[in-house]
Amino acid sequence: MEEFELNIEKRTKLGTLASKKVKREGKIPGVLYQGDESIPISLIEDEVKPIVDRNGNDVLVNVNMNGKRIKAKIHEVQRKPITDDILHVDLMPLDNVKEDTFGVH
Repeated sequence: MEEFELNIEKRTKLGTLASKKVKREGKIPGVLYQGDESIPISLIEDEVKPIVDRNGNDVLVNVNMNGKRIKAKIHEVQRKPITDDILHVDLMPLDNVKEDTFGVH
């Protein structure tokens, strides 16, 4: 199975307005699961869209955030029903992610 590179950023602002701002910046809101918790993230749309469009959800990615890198699987992609635009992406780490892997607690 082919692996891909994704750069992500932690989102600090949440909610509808914050998500709309992320989308205006050419990014997609998402979540990186970390144990029982989740880290709100944003992904660059131009990186994610071609990967998901060609390969669907069953894709392994190398996730880069704050200079750290882990292997993850694209767990779920939510799309707009009519336009098929990506609304949200969930990533599930394959590595055992420690609480401070990305400097997030």
